[in-house]
Amino acid sequence: MACNIYGQKTVDLDQVDSKYVYLLTYQKDSLDKADIGEEYFILERGKGKSQFMSLNSYKRDSVMAEMANGSNTQISKLDLTNIPKTNFTYRIVKDPAKKQVLFYDKIIRNDFIYEESPEFKWKITDEKKNIGKLKCQAALLAYAGRNYKAWFTNEIPVSDGPYKFYGLPGLIVEMEDSGKQYTFELLSYKNLADKPALWISEKRANGKKVSKADYYRALKNSQENLVSEISKSGFTIDASAEAKVKERIKKRNNPIELKP
Repeated sequence: MACNIYGQKTVDLDQVDSKYVYLLTYQKDSLDKADIGEEYFILERGKGKSQFMSLNSYKRDSVMAEMANGSNTQISKLDLTNIPKTNFTYRIVKDPAKKQVLFYDKIIRNDFIYEESPEFKWKITDEKKNIGKLKCQAALLAYAGRNYKAWFTNEIPVSDGPYKFYGLPGLIVEMEDSGKQYTFELLSYKNLADKPALWISEKRANGKKVSKADYYRALKNSQENLVSEISKSGFTIDASAEAKVKERIKKRNNPIELKP
């Protein structure tokens, strides 16, 4: 299916020195252990900042950026159906020097940004193991209602990792919460010689700045009123489809942050 969409300009935040690919395996419904999802994520690191995002979301934004920059002249024939949709539309930009995490996300039609300065109180243990060819060490962390065990490696001396996490003396290779509901695994990593831009869309960068609490209130409100919000967009939903939407929302009860 082709769609006629206008592109979006980008804002350069840094230059990408290295790139890491993670696989997230997660339990969608807290009451159903069999309801498992998987999604690939990218961590891009520059000299001062890094960005963590869903691979599918990144691909979609990249297509839109190409159009805005004039690289893709087939706007009217654009086909996004080959790019799978994502359940994770956010971007996380970390600036360790400022102890700052910026969280960009879209709720329905609106873009939001909130800033956080998480104090990750890591407890490094003596436990060690090899993951592939990497020698790793375990560290423990409590954050946002979950207890995590992370395996980091000094062989990749990068103080970064999946989601918002950073602050260990090496890259996080694996990380899992105690309930085994969220598991991040490093699949690949490489240094980049060409130093491409570490960018974010201008639309995201110009999103409404809110507190973290206000963001979660808006998110909850959108979930509780999704059907009416869809109707405001000009779409009509029959009773059967409405029931399916409500059932799907009901099963979205296991966010990574239980106590944001």
